[in-house]
Parts: sequence; structure tokens; C-alpha cells
Amino acid sequence: MNELYEELKQFIQALHMFNSEMATDWDELQIAWNHAAELWTDDDTRRRFEAEWGELATALRMYRQQHGERYEEFLMRKKWQLDAYFGRG
Repeated sequence: MNELYEELKQFIQALHMFNSEMATDWDELQIAWNHAAELWTDDDTRRRFEAEWGELATALRMYRQQHGERYEEFLMRKKWQLDAYFGRG
């Protein structure tokens, strides 16, 4: 059980780092996309880009805005429950 507990702690740390880095990268990507939107000169190119990358952008946005922090909080609550069960501080 100790091994599983340690793996959970490591996973939570890795997830936290991923979420933090993704937040930074997402913000930078949004700035780049906003700048690119100003430069579009060909509507067909824009439609093709959005068709190819729009689904990924939507999934990343949903993870960033809704799921990432919730999942991390869920895992932290489970870890706290294990801490209480095992008498760890």
C-alpha cells in the first residue's frame, strides 16, 4: 500500500506540473493565435486550419478551463483521505 501511496503522490506532483505548464503554454498559444488571426489574408486557409486544429483546440480549452484543476483536486482529496486513514500529516 505504501508503494501505491507514493505513486499517487508522484502522479499528483506530475499532474500539477503538467497543469501549470499547460496553463502557461495555453496562454502563449492564445496570444499567438490572436496575432495570427490579424494576419489571415485567405479565408480558405483559415477554414482549413480551423478544420484541422479546431477539435484539438476545443479539447485543450475544455481540459484547461474545466477538467485539469478538478482532476487534480479530486486526487488531492483522495490523498488526504489516505493521509487521514494512515495517520499521516
